[in-house]
Amino acid sequence: MNLRALLFLPLVSLGCGDAFAPNVGDRIEPVADTGATDAASDAPRISFAKEIRPLMNRLETDPTGHGCKACHYSTQPTHVGLDLAGLDLSTLGKLRRGGGTSGRNIVVPFDSKGSAIVQKLRGTYPFGTRMPKNGPEFWRDEDIKKLADWIDQGAEGADDE
Repeated sequence: MNLRALLFLPLVSLGCGDAFAPNVGDRIEPVADTGATDAASDAPRISFAKEIRPLMNRLETDPTGHGCKACHYSTQPTHVGLDLAGLDLSTLGKLRRGGGTSGRNIVVPFDSKGSAIVQKLRGTYPFGTRMPKNGPEFWRDEDIKKLADWIDQGAEGADDE
């Protein structure tokens, strides 16, 4: 006889065996699905093309924060961020591929905190400097939040955006 059986037998003999039966206690009724959603899903959907891409396209002289275009777009004549980090942000499909240190963790759908792009913009990514590299001006908190919200909504959009 094994040790568990030896420990369990005294409980059964004392009348405690019924405590382990599946039908003990009050019945718990399942909660009906009312169709209600949490606050995050009630928020308006964020469009990458209409709301995130314009933030990335900002010029280095924009007082609301530099964009990504000058350093990370393969369509630009110089693109040091693409050359050094391997990160091309010129389309959403290329963004999703990530760069040398981020890989596909650049954007983790439904997980902005785990997404390297949000960490880089906040200055919390474990490698390299805060982006944009030549900031300030860095992205405003509300712009980073918009990007994070888009990611938390699933990071939807077409690869060619």
